[in-house]
Amino acid sequence: MEGKQYSECQIQNFEDSKVAVTEKDPIMRIKQPGDEIQEGMHGCEEKTTSDTKSWSTGFLMNMESTVAEIDCVSIGVSSNDIDLSVLHPDGSSLPIMASLSEADDEESESHTWKKLGFEPTLPICLKFEDVTYKVTVKGEKTPDANKYILHGITGLVHPGEVLALMGPSGGGKTTLLNLLSGRIKLDSGTITYNNQPYSKSLKWRIGFVLQDDVAFPHLTVKETLTYAALLRLPNTLTMQQKKERATCVISELGLERCQNTVVGGTFLRGISGGERKRVCIANEILLNPSLLLLDEPTSGLDSTTALQIVKMLRNIARSGKTVVTTIHQPSSRLFSKFDKLILLGKGSSLYFGKASDAMLYFSSMGCSPLIAMNPAEFLTDLANGNIKDKSVPSDLEDKFFPRNNSLDMKHGELSQVDVHEYLVEAYAVKEAKLGKTKLIKPLLIDAEPRMKARSSTMEWGATWWDQLSILFRRGLKERRHEYFSCIRITQVFSTAIVMGLLWWRSDGSSPKGLQDQAGLLFFISVFWAFFPMFTAIFTFPQERVMLAKERSVGMYRLSAYLLARMISDLPLDLILPLVFLVIVYLMAGLKSTFTAFSLTMLTVFLSVVAAQGLGLTIGAAFMDVKKASTLASVIIMTSMLSGGFFIQKVPVFMSWVHHVSPLSKD
Repeated sequence: MEGKQYSECQIQNFEDSKVAVTEKDPIMRIKQPGDEIQEGMHGCEEKTTSDTKSWSTGFLMNMESTVAEIDCVSIGVSSNDIDLSVLHPDGSSLPIMASLSEADDEESESHTWKKLGFEPTLPICLKFEDVTYKVTVKGEKTPDANKYILHGITGLVHPGEVLALMGPSGGGKTTLLNLLSGRIKLDSGTITYNNQPYSKSLKWRIGFVLQDDVAFPHLTVKETLTYAALLRLPNTLTMQQKKERATCVISELGLERCQNTVVGGTFLRGISGGERKRVCIANEILLNPSLLLLDEPTSGLDSTTALQIVKMLRNIARSGKTVVTTIHQPSSRLFSKFDKLILLGKGSSLYFGKASDAMLYFSSMGCSPLIAMNPAEFLTDLANGNIKDKSVPSDLEDKFFPRNNSLDMKHGELSQVDVHEYLVEAYAVKEAKLGKTKLIKPLLIDAEPRMKARSSTMEWGATWWDQLSILFRRGLKERRHEYFSCIRITQVFSTAIVMGLLWWRSDGSSPKGLQDQAGLLFFISVFWAFFPMFTAIFTFPQERVMLAKERSVGMYRLSAYLLARMISDLPLDLILPLVFLVIVYLMAGLKSTFTAFSLTMLTVFLSVVAAQGLGLTIGAAFMDVKKASTLASVIIMTSMLSGGFFIQKVPVFMSWVHHVSPLSKD
């Protein structure tokens, strides 16, 4: 087998190099892969060209000088001047040196973050050890069937570092991030922040950016961040200072060009995907968090935009913050920006250490790419158990090749389960050899008094009345587009005109005319009971994600939100019924006195308020649009039938329905 022959040759060369290389040999380091990928396979032959010999010699010197470093991974911020290169099968690299101007730009940007008018950041050293998480599986034969999502994950990240959680889908990256943020409870293991367990005081120092961009679509970028600043920033700052903080963050995240553009959504065109990501990050940066957690901030973005996002995160980290992010499959340039890396596969840790040393670690065990490839792609393949186009470690061959039942005989390859188990065991051996205490030895940061000092002052960013006022203004700006949409206005005006034509100049002096006008008033009541109710039903199901997000970070009290939601709807609910009633009133020739019109308007308005309140209640009770709409239809039809217009004699046991009906004529 070609992979086996290559692996044996590589291991033999590695053993021979131990004798040839002395302590005086210069330390050479394999550089991180770049974007330019060269095709080709390099076999292991006794006689090669001079270029291949030079590559092989460089690889041997690299391996000898760095094998000790792999076993004793030092914890700290990796160097900023990482060289980019293309990784070749024999371990050599073609350098693609990063320009000095780019490094200077990153350094200047990091200094800019430090110069922001924020209060000093409390440095947080995040340490987690043997983190395990499991869920109960329903539908299993045994009642206590559990599925393990994470298996003993260990890691450490200091202030000023960017830790990447990388692995395939379903590897447990998001679950681990939720555990680190304190959003879900830990089953076993320890998670400490400056050697202290999670507490409520830390809630205000942790920023969490969701994978899905959650924002109000009709608000502009500036309005979104301004309202967030007014609600989240502490009371020690004035309104003007909070607005200046929002403006400063907009400037530093490069959102000035789109600050007056609406955020947009699924059915509304707004800012680009990269700008939406930066808006979500800005929402958390406003509070100047010490620990910033991000769930796949580059998903759905092109490589250039993703690189800009990661550069920004790196600059944020260099200002003294701790940054942890999940990443799916980054480009080679993006991969080189990470300081530390945790490679997850099926909930198990396959590697933890410096991102720049990940390739060296797997090369030391005899697992290297046989063709030039992106290091992130190589690591993701290993996490999936895919060993194709990679050299097979000799230990893995010796362990599984004699056992034909462990092989995929159709393709002649190792099974993914075998590869995964081998990598998990290899990392466990490394942990045991180094000792977990040495591997995750944190820096000593005396921040316990400061962590507890602001727990009470940061409970709410604004008073209850300020929250009500801010949410009222935000509600008016957000929902005015929904209330006064073209479809809604057309529906109201067309219905009013049709009703006016059908009841054109009805005569109220005769019994038939009075009966016609009574039917008109009944239809008006029914229309303005159906219309607001079904509009209000969609409120909470649609805003549930935003409400959960804002409530999880303590932006406002629930009572302030509910009252502001209802009050902001009142003026919007009054305008269209008023226009509707004016059109119908004039065309139908109803009693033309101010008192009669005012009483009719009051009746319609009360019907709108009652219907809206009922719709909000049903929507909040079910949080499912289909179920809520079904129940609302039943209630409306029951109210219509029991109102007294279709039946006069109601059975005694159903007479109570007549009294609770909002459409009763009595």
